Amino acid sequence: MEITQIKQRLSIETVLQHYNLTPDRNRQIRCPFHADDTPSCRIYPETNTFHCFGCGATGDQIELVQRLEGCDKHSALVKAAALITNDELRITRNGASAMLSNPNEEKTLAGSEVLTRAFAHFERGSKNVKPKKAIEYLESRKLDYTNLSIGFDSGTLHRIPATTRLQKQEYLQAGLLKPDKFGRANNYYTRFNNCIVFPLLDRSGNIVSLYGRHIESGHHYLEGEHKGLYPGYPKTDTKTLILTECVIDAASLLATRGTLHVTDEKSHLSRVTCHEILALYGTNGFTEEHEQAIKEWSVTEPAEVKEVILFFDGDDAGREGVKETALKLKKINESLRISVVQTPENEDVNSLAIGHDSDIFAHLLAKRQVFSFSTEEKKVTSYELQVTNDVPSVTRNSSLVTTPDFMRYETAHLIITLWGGIEIHTVNRLRATLHIRHIANEYNSFRDTGDLYSHSQTDRLIKQAAEKLEISTGTVSEAITGLTKELEEYRQRKREEKRQSEAGKEKQTVDRFSREFMQEAADFLKTDNLTESTFNLLGNIGMIGQQDNATLLFFIFLTRFFKNPLHAIVMGSSGSGKTHLLQGVAATVPKQHINITTSLSENTLYYTPQDFFKNKILLQEDLEGAYSALLPLRELMSNQSIRRFSTKTNSRTGDSKQVYLQVEGPVCVAGATTKDKVYEDNANRSFLIQVEESSKHEAQVLEYQGKVAAGLVDFKKYEQRLNLLKACQLLVEPMEVLLPFAPQLELPTYVFKKMRTMNHYLTLIKAITLWNRHGRKITIDSEGNRYLVSNLEDVEWANRLCRENLLRKSDELSGKTRNFFESLKELVGQMEVKIFYAKDIRKSLRMHPMTLQRNITELEKRGLIRCISRNYKPGHEYEIIVWDDFKVLKSGMEIMDTILSKLKKEGSSHHLHTIFTS
Repeated sequence: MEITQIKQRLSIETVLQHYNLTPDRNRQIRCPFHADDTPSCRIYPETNTFHCFGCGATGDQIELVQRLEGCDKHSALVKAAALITNDELRITRNGASAMLSNPNEEKTLAGSEVLTRAFAHFERGSKNVKPKKAIEYLESRKLDYTNLSIGFDSGTLHRIPATTRLQKQEYLQAGLLKPDKFGRANNYYTRFNNCIVFPLLDRSGNIVSLYGRHIESGHHYLEGEHKGLYPGYPKTDTKTLILTECVIDAASLLATRGTLHVTDEKSHLSRVTCHEILALYGTNGFTEEHEQAIKEWSVTEPAEVKEVILFFDGDDAGREGVKETALKLKKINESLRISVVQTPENEDVNSLAIGHDSDIFAHLLAKRQVFSFSTEEKKVTSYELQVTNDVPSVTRNSSLVTTPDFMRYETAHLIITLWGGIEIHTVNRLRATLHIRHIANEYNSFRDTGDLYSHSQTDRLIKQAAEKLEISTGTVSEAITGLTKELEEYRQRKREEKRQSEAGKEKQTVDRFSREFMQEAADFLKTDNLTESTFNLLGNIGMIGQQDNATLLFFIFLTRFFKNPLHAIVMGSSGSGKTHLLQGVAATVPKQHINITTSLSENTLYYTPQDFFKNKILLQEDLEGAYSALLPLRELMSNQSIRRFSTKTNSRTGDSKQVYLQVEGPVCVAGATTKDKVYEDNANRSFLIQVEESSKHEAQVLEYQGKVAAGLVDFKKYEQRLNLLKACQLLVEPMEVLLPFAPQLELPTYVFKKMRTMNHYLTLIKAITLWNRHGRKITIDSEGNRYLVSNLEDVEWANRLCRENLLRKSDELSGKTRNFFESLKELVGQMEVKIFYAKDIRKSLRMHPMTLQRNITELEKRGLIRCISRNYKPGHEYEIIVWDDFKVLKSGMEIMDTILSKLKKEGSSHHLHTIFTS
C-alpha cells in the first residue's frame, strides 16, 4: 500500500478514536503533547490535519500517529495501515504493491464487489417512487431510468439494517462513505449523496468506479485517478464509435439508441448500440484507459476503416476539445476516420435531447463532417472542417487536383504533388515544393523546391528528376511545362475570386440604390414641411417614445457636412434604451458615412488612414470602451484635428526618427454612457440627450414588443423608410448657412457654458436649414460664394428639439438626481405629508439603499431637502425645502418662444446686404 493510499483511506477521526481522543463540539481536544488544561488542539476533518494553538504542534494523520507513538515515520505508516485494515502491512516507498499478512484476507470482498453491491442499492433507490426529486430530475434530463443502468444515492447506504459493520468499513475504504464532519464516532455521510449514479466498467464489465451527478449542481467521482469507462469498453467488431464530452451526454444517446442510426461508408443504416458510444470525463478527460481501449478497438484488418465521431458541446471549450481529442486519436491510429458532429451553438447532447425529438441526433450524425489535418496541424492544434461527409473537398481543374493540403498533377508517366500549394498574392514568381514519382513505381520518387519561373532552377530540377527517376528529360520537361500552365490558370482564377470577394465585402460596407429609388429620395427632399415629414418618418422606425430625441440626433449627425460638426452623448440608466436609440438613428445613415466601434484606443485614433473621419460619424457605442482615448477624442471634438509626435525605429539599422501623426475631421462624435460625471469634459462639448425613462414610456415599449412578437410590425416598410433617409443623405450637398436673425436669438438665463451652448444651438438651426435646402433661399455674396438662408421655421424646430437638452444644461442636478427629486416631490405630495422617512421612499420607489442615500446626500448638499431627525431605528426624517426649482428652470425656457414670436411679428424681413458689409 502506497503512502498516498494510506492518507486517502485513513481519516484523522479514526486515529483519534483509536487513541481514545474525543473532540468537543468545537472540534478541539486537550493537546496530548503538552500540559493542556483547556482544549487547545484543533482538529480539521476536511483536510485530515491538526494544529495546537498552545505548543504549535501541527501535521496530518500520519504525523499524529508518529507523535503519539513516539516512533519514526516508517513505523507510523505501518501503524496507520494497520488502523485501516487491522493487518500488518509492509510499506514500499518505490510504489511497489504492498504485501498483506492477514490470513483472513480472502474474507474481504474485492473492491469491484463492494462497488457492485453499493450500486445495486443505488439502482433500487432510483426505481423507488419515494425519491420524487430524483425521478423529476431524470425526467427533466430525458434520461430513461427504467431502461438505463442508473442509480440514486439518497444517503441511506450505511443506514439500512442489512448493512453490517464490516460492510460499512468496506464502503469507507472504497470512498463511498466519509466520516462525520463533526468527528462523531460511528457517524458517516455518503460520497454521492443526492446524486444520480452511473457505473464505470473495466474491460471485463466489472464496476471499478462510480460517477455521480448531483441533482442540483456539480458532479463527483471517487477519489484518486479515474477508473473505468462509461457505458463500457467498445467491442472490436463495431465499426463506429461516438465520443461524447461527459457521461450525461452518453446516457442521453443511449436513451435513444433504439431509433438512432449512423450511415457507414456503404450507405447502409446501422443501429447504434451501447458499444458504439463512449463518454469522456470532460474536454480534458481523455484518460490513458480511453487511449488503451480505443487502441485495442481500432485494430482492424487492412481493408477495414473504423470511424470515431466526436459529438462535443457547441461552445468554444467543445470546439477546442475536438481539436485536442482528434490529434490524440490520430496518434493512436493513423488509419482512423475522424469526423465531427456540428452541434448547434451553446447546445450539448443532453440539451438537444431535452428540446428536440430523437430524430435530431440522426440528422446531426448524417450531417457530420470529416476532420481534416493540414501539414501545419502536426505542429499546432488547429483544424478545418470540410463540407462533405466522407472526404475533404477536392477541386478538379483539367489534370490539376487541389485540396486544402496539397495539389496534384498527373501525366501519362508522372504524378507531381505540390505540398502546401502555391502563393496566390504574387505573380512574379511561382515557387513550389514538388514531389515527383513514377506511376509504375511509387517508391521511385524525387523531391525538391524551386521557382518554376526561374530557368536555371527549372533546368536543374528537370535534369536531376530525370536522373533520379531514370526517365528522359523530355518526359519531365513536358510535365513541368504542363504543370506550370495549370498553376498559372489556377492562380489567376483564385486572384479573380479574391477580387470579387473583396468587392462583395466593399459593397456590404457601402449603401447604393437604384436610379429610380434615388429619384424618389430627391422628390422627398422637395416636399413641403420636410422637417415634419422627417420627424414622422423617424417615429415609424421603432423609436417608441423617443421621437424627439431621435430627430435631434438625426440632425446632429447631419452636421458632419459642416466644418465644425455637433456631437452627442446619450445618457440614461442601464437598460433604458440608450444603445437602441443610437443604433436606431445610426441605421438611417449611409454605411459609408459612419464608423461604429465598440472599443477605441488612443493609438488606433492616431493611426487611422487619411480622410478616414472626414465628413463622417464616429459612433462609440459605450464610452467605457474609449476610456483610454478620451483626451484625444475630446480634442478632436473641439478642434476637429489632433496631432502627435511618435518615435519609429528602423528594423534594419536600429535608428530612430520622429514621426508626425495628424488626424483631421470634420467628424461628428456620438456615444452612450450611464456615467455622465465621469465624462463631464466630453459632455460639455456635446448635446446631452437624456432617454425617456418614465412608466408611460415603459408601457409604450412593452406594447411595441408585443406587436413585434405577434408579427404585427411590417419590417419591410421599416427597411424602406431607413433606405429612404439614407438615399436622401447621399443627395445632400454641403453648403454654408446664414442665420440673419442670429443676433436676436438668446438662450435661457440659467444655461451653463453659454458661449459653447449658443454655438451648438445655432449649428443645429443650420443643420435643419441644410436638410430643407430645396425650400430655402440661396444668396450670393460679393465674392460669388453661395449661402443657404435659414428661416423661422428652422428656429421653431430647433427650439422644440433642443428644449429638453437646454433644460438639462440649466439644471445643477444630474439627470438621474433630477428624476429622483421630481419623483420624490410627486410621492410626498400624494402622501400629503411634509416630513417623510427615507425608508418609506425606498419602499415606494423600489430603490437600492445605496442609490437612495446618494441621491438624498446630493439633494442635501444642494440645499433642496434637509434632515429633521437622524434616528437609526425608525429611520431618518427629511423635509423638502425647495419645491419649485424645476418650474423656475422651465419658465426660463420661455424666452426662446418669446423671441421667436417677436421675430414672427416683425416678419423677419432683414436685409441680407447688411451682413456682407464690413
